[in-house]
Amino acid sequence: MFRRCVLLILLGIQLVMLAGCWDYRDVNRIDFPLAAAYDLHEVGLRALRDEANQEQLIDLAVILPNLAQNATLKFRIEKTTGVTVGNARGQKPYTSTGTYSPGATGIIIVGEDLAGTGLNNIFQALFRGALSPSIQNFAISEGRGDGILEAPVEDYLSMADYLKGILQKSERRGFIPATTLHNFEVWQGPGKNPIMPLIKQKNKKAEVTGTAIFKKDRMIGKANLTETRSLMLLRGIKATGNVAFTIKRNGIILDRGSVDASNKRKVKVERNGDDINFLIIVMLEGNLIEHQFGKLFTENENLQQMIESQIASDVKKDCYKFISKMQQEYRIDCIDISKYAVARWGKELEDKVDQEFIENVNIEVEVKMKLKNTGELT
Repeated sequence: MFRRCVLLILLGIQLVMLAGCWDYRDVNRIDFPLAAAYDLHEVGLRALRDEANQEQLIDLAVILPNLAQNATLKFRIEKTTGVTVGNARGQKPYTSTGTYSPGATGIIIVGEDLAGTGLNNIFQALFRGALSPSIQNFAISEGRGDGILEAPVEDYLSMADYLKGILQKSERRGFIPATTLHNFEVWQGPGKNPIMPLIKQKNKKAEVTGTAIFKKDRMIGKANLTETRSLMLLRGIKATGNVAFTIKRNGIILDRGSVDASNKRKVKVERNGDDINFLIIVMLEGNLIEHQFGKLFTENENLQQMIESQIASDVKKDCYKFISKMQQEYRIDCIDISKYAVARWGKELEDKVDQEFIENVNIEVEVKMKLKNTGELT
């Protein structure tokens, strides 16, 4: 009898524990931010402009879904300010009734003014927080980040869903870098520097306008869309995007069109004393989308070669322009080739690749283009 009583007691305890109601919270009472924007507060902006010794403040704006069935709006935007990101989160109990749970945040937008001050300290709350996933997608806003979240959006539940569609795995749809929290961390090793997509509120909507260039954790420059394509090809980020071409002879346009192309790269490095020479081989392969030549490929055996040669020539010219800008203006390795020299010559270069290294090496580019499909039977 005693054993039966003990067994019933233990069974009862297990049933109560299995119910899982000890830490129950109504989902309507939890705030799950879908996207966040970090900006330098106006006080911090004045401090930068006036070079005054004032404390930097961070503005945090988040998109929160309204989960209640009777909610009039599907989402709301809440803003708080603090001396750090974590402190800005800590202000939410004073203005919000729900428990703030940042682990669901998939998109983070950083205003360019804040990005120019350095982000490692700003992102401490993300690096240390167990609830913050490393797959969060990052972007830099031209202007304030909260302006992106507030831009009107149609056919989407909120701007968070729209940004997720643009930024997640963006390299599969165009020459747009996709940068996660994990990427941002590992791209700060010796000779490495992060890049992030650059977005802007334009014509009452958000769109990708290029790439933000970083020196470790601090934004130092911007690349437009054409430069971004060169950057990704030289950096070896595999992507698929559209490349236009125009074939001219003696000032006359013979053909124009576009190709959907994917890319690969190879890097070779050699050394002659203190001179280090890189050769970057960019390989493009894709399908012809359109052309206006007026003749079939079966009637012009040279047409495919002409298109391949023109694209290779145009891309090579753009790559050299970007390399020149990188070496003269950015003066940091944003195409991720220093690692090949470090791999060859080890610690001799490891301490030098971030100090006047990339601007003093010789970089040659070779571009190969191959059309897989022209849309015609041969």
